[in-house]
Amino acid sequence: MAPRLRVPAHVFGYSIAIMPAVGYAIYWKRNHQTDEEIEKVLGENYTKNIQGSREKKQDMVKFFAAMKDPTANREQEMKMREVLYGGKGEKKRHYAVDESLYGTEEGLEQRKLAEQQNENKKKSKKKKRRRKRKVVKGEEKVDAKQVVKAEEGENSGGVALFALEKKSVAAVGALGVLALATMLIGNKRS
Repeated sequence: MAPRLRVPAHVFGYSIAIMPAVGYAIYWKRNHQTDEEIEKVLGENYTKNIQGSREKKQDMVKFFAAMKDPTANREQEMKMREVLYGGKGEKKRHYAVDESLYGTEEGLEQRKLAEQQNENKKKSKKKKRRRKRKVVKGEEKVDAKQVVKAEEGENSGGVALFALEKKSVAAVGALGVLALATMLIGNKRS
C-alpha cells in the first residue's frame, strides 16, 4: 500500500491564500505590453510632455555644470549669491529707526519709557505664573482666570467652593461604586 500524502493545515491555508496572486502574475506575464509598445503609446499621446521634460533636463545639466565651475558663468554666480543673501545685496536692519530721534534727548526718553514698559510686562507675566503655580501646588484644578478674579475680590468664595464640590462629588461616586460592588459580590457568596 502506498504511503498517504499528508499536508499540514497551515501549508494548505497559505497555498489557498496565495493562489489569486499567482494567477494574476501568470495573466500579466502573458498579456503585458512590451517596452516598444509602451513607448509608441507614450509618443502618440504625450509628445509635448516628453519634449518639455527633455528640455528641462538639459537646462538642469547646464546649471549643475556651471555650479561645479563657478568661473564659467558669472551671471549665474551672481544670482546664486543673491539667493544666499535672501534677495538682498547687503545686510539691513530688521527694525525701523527714526533718524530724527536717533541720538537726541527725546529719543533717549522714549527708549527709557519703552524699556520700563517691557519690564512692567515681564513682572506681570511673572505674577501670573506664580498664581498658576500656587493653584497647582494647592491640588486645586481651577482656571488661572478664576484665581485672578478671586484674588481681586470677585467671587472669592466661589472658587474654593467649586473645587471642594468637585472633590466631594468624586468621593461620593467612588463610595457608591464600592458599595455596589460589595453588594453584588456579597450576594453571590451566600
